[in-house]
Amino acid sequence: MNGRYLTILEVSQKQAYIFQNNELRSNVLNSADIAWITSGEYLEQTIHDKEIFSMEQNLVYDGGGHTILEFAAQETAIAFTKKVTRTIRKDYPGIEIFAATYGYDACLTPGDNLKELLKQLERKKSVRLSAFHQGSFGVEKMDVNTKKTMFQGELGEQKSYDRMPQKEKEIEEQLLPQGFHLARKFEDLGGSKDESNFIAVVHIDGNAMGKRVESIQKNYGQDTWEHYKKKIRAFSRSIDEQFKEAYREMAEFVAHNIKNGGLAELDLKENRLPVRRIITAGDDICFVSEGRIGTECAAYFLRALADMKNAVDGKGYAACAGVAIVHQKYPFYKAYELAERLCSNAKKYGASLSEDGSGSDVSVIDWHIEFGEIKDTLEQIREDYIDADGKCILQRPYIVSASEQIKTAEPLRQYDVFKDFFVDTIWKEGYARGMLKELRSVFGKGEQEIEYYLKFHKMRKLLKENLGGRSVLLPDVVEMMDTFLPLCSKEEVQ
Repeated sequence: MNGRYLTILEVSQKQAYIFQNNELRSNVLNSADIAWITSGEYLEQTIHDKEIFSMEQNLVYDGGGHTILEFAAQETAIAFTKKVTRTIRKDYPGIEIFAATYGYDACLTPGDNLKELLKQLERKKSVRLSAFHQGSFGVEKMDVNTKKTMFQGELGEQKSYDRMPQKEKEIEEQLLPQGFHLARKFEDLGGSKDESNFIAVVHIDGNAMGKRVESIQKNYGQDTWEHYKKKIRAFSRSIDEQFKEAYREMAEFVAHNIKNGGLAELDLKENRLPVRRIITAGDDICFVSEGRIGTECAAYFLRALADMKNAVDGKGYAACAGVAIVHQKYPFYKAYELAERLCSNAKKYGASLSEDGSGSDVSVIDWHIEFGEIKDTLEQIREDYIDADGKCILQRPYIVSASEQIKTAEPLRQYDVFKDFFVDTIWKEGYARGMLKELRSVFGKGEQEIEYYLKFHKMRKLLKENLGGRSVLLPDVVEMMDTFLPLCSKEEVQ
């Protein structure tokens, strides 16, 4: 008889649940739901029977929307799974959760056993051709914001989804700079209807994390399960803590800029911080900010992360960011999808620069400003930036941090170079904004037409011969002129 069974619980369609409407507070609470129900604390609170489950005995690790556990008997694993999934289905009707159990094979390494467990889960997902959910019977109260049924609690009272779990509240408080309050609506982020009502949806994802897990499996693969379990748990916990710490440092950076008067253009009230986290699950990060500071926040996060090292493998981090800059009323789920695509594009570019093809030594950012038209793919969006010469006028994605070798190879594709050129062009030179905006219609006509335009309007400092080649960044700079506020550096806020 097998003496160990591994079980995995994973939330399906996490993004669809989190971003089901355009209310910031709702998005945050939905994300907190998922973080809570996949935590060891929730499982222990739900089971109420240490013979079936305790965090100390049964939890392998949790985070990122899934949980891995171990049990001494298959019957216990089944009893646990039934109880937990039924409770989640009752308390959180909109969440679908998958579960799989695998009998530990002593002939395989600990890492290979986890791989087999994941395969079991994928098989279960693949045969689940359709999902059936409890709908409305026509008599329940409907949520006016989500247009979904408000399910009744056990005692008949209306179930309130406006109650964040205490654990998640504590995390929010830890990540919020002292003296500031959380934004509850997109309007709280500091946009102005008359000047700018853009928000930035930022998605950040760690680079080469799968490769690092494989490295741990290689280094500790022949160890006992108990030793390997401790290593993978500590590795996962270190990732989660340090990505949260990078967010906290970024939030403090924004707070310092506010205190120093660097964000006076934002319409901030009641000491609201113009950044709000939505997802902080391991290396999967999503936050929203006022549109003009989104790229700066993302870049600072990537730099802060690059200064940290994991407690288990001793290696630093690289990650990529996608920033979707959209109007407040833009469908939020679409904005998040766009941010994901931009992040993937940044990863692809970073991998092409990395010596091992993994992007493990380079952090990259990509962004897009959505002016109204919704397109299905990033490729379709970027088709609008092909000029008459058949070249893409954009230079992004940009490198935020990388090895000196990569920086030397790509001297212009640097985020800091873009930022400096933006300040020189938009702020220091004092060109008429109307003249710069008119440039947008010229970019698509090819390099020669751009040169004619710059000479005609006596904008000679923007010509290539005076900029060391930086003028290739001009389309990115001009497009961002109304949706970008450069923030002071880390050294300047200290």
